[in-house]
Amino acid sequence: MHELRWLPAIAALLVALGYFGMVIQGKFRLLLVSQHRRRFFEKLPTRFANVITYAFGQRKMFKEKGAGLMHAFIFWGFMVLQIRTIYLFSCTFNADGRIPLIHDGYAITKDITEVIVLMMLGVALYRRLVSKPKRLTFSGEALAILYMIMGLILTDFLVDGFAFALAQQPSGYEAALFFDWSQLGGDAAARASAIAHEMHYAPIGGALAGLFSGLPHAALAAGQEIALWSHLFIVLVLLNMLPGSKHFHVITAIPNVFFSDLKERGALEPITDLESREKFGVGEVTDFTWRQYLDLYTCTECGRCSVNCPTTITGKTLNPKMLICDIRNHLYAREKELLAGDTDVFAWQVDKHEQTLVDDVKYSAIWDCTTCRACTEACPVMIEHVDKVVDLRRHLVLMEANFPKELGGTLKNLEKKGNPWGLPSGDREKWAAGLDIPHLTENPDAEYIFWVGCAGAYDERQKKVSRALVEIMREAKVSFAILGNDEGCTGDPARRAGNEYLFQMQATANIEMLKGYEVDKPGKRKTLVTHCPHCFNTIKNEYPQFGGDFDVIHHSVLIEKLLRDKRITPRSTPEGAKRITYHDSCYIGRYNDVYEEPRNVLAAIPGLQLKEMARNRTTGMCCGAGGARVWMEEHDGDRINHVRVDHATETGADTVAVACPFCNMMMEDAIASKEAPMKSKDIAELVLESLKA
Repeated sequence: MHELRWLPAIAALLVALGYFGMVIQGKFRLLLVSQHRRRFFEKLPTRFANVITYAFGQRKMFKEKGAGLMHAFIFWGFMVLQIRTIYLFSCTFNADGRIPLIHDGYAITKDITEVIVLMMLGVALYRRLVSKPKRLTFSGEALAILYMIMGLILTDFLVDGFAFALAQQPSGYEAALFFDWSQLGGDAAARASAIAHEMHYAPIGGALAGLFSGLPHAALAAGQEIALWSHLFIVLVLLNMLPGSKHFHVITAIPNVFFSDLKERGALEPITDLESREKFGVGEVTDFTWRQYLDLYTCTECGRCSVNCPTTITGKTLNPKMLICDIRNHLYAREKELLAGDTDVFAWQVDKHEQTLVDDVKYSAIWDCTTCRACTEACPVMIEHVDKVVDLRRHLVLMEANFPKELGGTLKNLEKKGNPWGLPSGDREKWAAGLDIPHLTENPDAEYIFWVGCAGAYDERQKKVSRALVEIMREAKVSFAILGNDEGCTGDPARRAGNEYLFQMQATANIEMLKGYEVDKPGKRKTLVTHCPHCFNTIKNEYPQFGGDFDVIHHSVLIEKLLRDKRITPRSTPEGAKRITYHDSCYIGRYNDVYEEPRNVLAAIPGLQLKEMARNRTTGMCCGAGGARVWMEEHDGDRINHVRVDHATETGADTVAVACPFCNMMMEDAIASKEAPMKSKDIAELVLESLKA
């Protein structure tokens, strides 16, 4: 019987791998119709480390501990099981399929792992059939995959059980897998010892052998063959199911993690050659890059992005999982058309997909996004969602002038007046009236330059925060200056709204101005301080794309440093602020990992009790202002800032502390609308109140 197995094995492999190869080459050819602007082979040590940490280590899965542990064990068990599958294929060519050196240790590891995986599969089935978490989309295909993995494990155990039972029969041992009887001769004792050895390292198979021991030789031999070929059949069917389903991520997840974008998280990809380009952003699915296609292939539809997205939570059109799925479905709907090409004589036979990309993705979904990056932070396979949204916005804004009407005034104000409010550019330094703050020309040796930002200069509420930071720096005897009317909007609202041309115009003007003051000159470098996370992120992560390499810190980091160096000492509890909760700004938190410094500042103020919201740090919820959304209306669902204030109210806090002017605006607006029993204050205001006592 052994010598006949290799014929059907080769036939099955040729058919299965041939079909698999045909499908995969189609997916690869589809990658080739995309854009190829960037290469991703730099920083190889970091890329390999990411694969170990995120792909094999499943690090992001554990953000949701229960489901994460379940998935991790299924993944690790599946990897262990693949060694066994290769082993069983080898048995079709050579009945003695022992794996040199690792056979015994692997066998017992495999049995233990597979028992755990069976338990985890039970949990997975319970979640899909009984508890049904909202983030999961029910799919018969997903159930089929779970049953098939379960089938692989059970058939593996059965192969062992039948083989061991067969080997113990005097007339059946020569038909049993795993044993090279030629080396044992006719020594029955040696055979018994070999069988006992194998069963010791395969306890599940050994236990099943005890159940099967009373069956006749023919039944055991047939059972062994049925279990073996069932196992191999399942794995080949499973292999060919993957490319046509969401489980394609089993194949693409590791490459997707390896090729993940390693540029700064806060930096969008710039549009180069703005003056000579004829097309901007993404209007057709073929305008995405091959790396973005790989994201589409890799989405697991797990919904982790959705349960962390402020727009999905508040019932708006945008659901980041569906955004990726809608783009992918649009791509697949056009697959034959794109692969046929204009030169294919049969191209006329291919049905054209009538819906545009924007139609399939939904226009409102494109503009719902706050660019908070909660989706990417949660994604276990490193999918980037925000870049796709901004690319779609770029096309709508720059190619079609098609954007929410309320955004039109903001973009015009930025272009004409250099600030979103459209107030006179000459009024930018009026906030400092009476403070006698030196301009950089008056204090060229200043240690810090206070980059005030549009909100800090023009918004009446935020002017108080600007003045508070000035008083703190003076209390600490910090040498600083401002740029006054020389300062312009950093361009963050324009870039996130998709107007890359306007952003680059503003960025270039600011960079040239700062270079003119030799802020970046070696030996004379100065540090910019901003209390706006959006200004901070843009200067730190995006200005270097245009030659602007400046030192910049957020005011929360500066204040913490002044506290740590004992240059300021809080004296008392600010009035009416005893129980406090801190709201993480997305653009200093998820974008730049500034989480602990603001909390350390609050902890240094006497009498404050910090109460964390359920969603905090990496899982913190956006206030709703990012991605230029502060200048747009929310037309669907609940208001994001209202839901965030509800989170703050649940803590029992009397004050929500912020470190961003736009977060402050959104919190105060929601507190007033909901008549919540709390107030919103910037950490600089709280520190100053404590210093004055």
